[in-house]
Amino acid sequence: MTNIQSDQANQARSLIESAQDVLIVLPKEPSFDAVASGLALYLALSSKGKRSSIVCPDQITVEFNRLIGVDKISDSINGESGKNLVISFPYQEGSIEKVSYNIENETFNLVVEPREGYPIVTPEMMRYSYSGGNTEVIICIGSSTLSNFDSIFNNNQGIFAEKPTINIDVNSQNNRFGKVNIIDPTSSSIAEIMVSLFSLFGLTLDSDNATNLYAGIASGSANFTSQQTNAGTFENAAICMRHNAKKITIPSASSQNSQIINKPTPSFETFVKHPQKSTYQQTPMQTQRSANYNPRLTPLPPQARNNQPFGQKPSQTQPQTSPVTQKPQSQSHDTPPDWLKPKIYKGSTLL
Repeated sequence: MTNIQSDQANQARSLIESAQDVLIVLPKEPSFDAVASGLALYLALSSKGKRSSIVCPDQITVEFNRLIGVDKISDSINGESGKNLVISFPYQEGSIEKVSYNIENETFNLVVEPREGYPIVTPEMMRYSYSGGNTEVIICIGSSTLSNFDSIFNNNQGIFAEKPTINIDVNSQNNRFGKVNIIDPTSSSIAEIMVSLFSLFGLTLDSDNATNLYAGIASGSANFTSQQTNAGTFENAAICMRHNAKKITIPSASSQNSQIINKPTPSFETFVKHPQKSTYQQTPMQTQRSANYNPRLTPLPPQARNNQPFGQKPSQTQPQTSPVTQKPQSQSHDTPPDWLKPKIYKGSTLL
């Protein structure tokens, strides 16, 4: 269970239960965890009969395409059901001299006059969207400030000012801009918080929601290796798995780390057939050790030196040694007297 204040959770549940039109907002450049969590909440509220929508100021890129419901993310509030027409085009500071309108023959004309020396606005630059609508509650996911919602916030500041906002995040630097703030920096991911909220809000956790939330937990916790990963992380992941979550491919946190982690280990055949292609290199210590090692110089027990089987006493009649004086063996090479006796380990734990 995550560290969620009960009073904040109860306020959020009350707001969601009393609303029919719920807006879920993602920040610009959202994390995989935030998108997965937002989509899971969107699917759950929609299945409960809520008129919910999910928006993001940025275009959703291909890295999110395995999340369920990703095609439902819009770049404007309420999509075509909004009441305010928004006409957008690229703008350079100081490039517009004047904006005016006139009505002629029952036609409304919006006139954009460029400043001298700047390029004109062409029809290909124009983009049309809608804002406004009947939003009753706003749920902001994965952003520490309202400004991170970029055009979604800038084009709809009246809605953000009028409607209650639920702020869900794991960033300790979150400025708590919401009417309700559910912030848990000890959680490894937003998805981990969302699993707990599903239970607190009485939302159904089905296979689609569980799949998204499991992917969010895996991504937010760096595949369960981050410092914030704890027992609760695995418990919430297990809840998703028990609700038939499917494991999907998630983008790595760093392509460089991914290359290091996924670098293939040379096979045994590579070492044998193509030693020059092997990436294995001996360390200086290993090279020195290999150069100095000679199995023939390794001292052997007397029985082995006399070509006698181990365990058998040497013959009584030994060939006479040469009268040439031999150097005595180094004491370090002398065989211990109990060399052939069985050894019994006596440790402190022996009962």
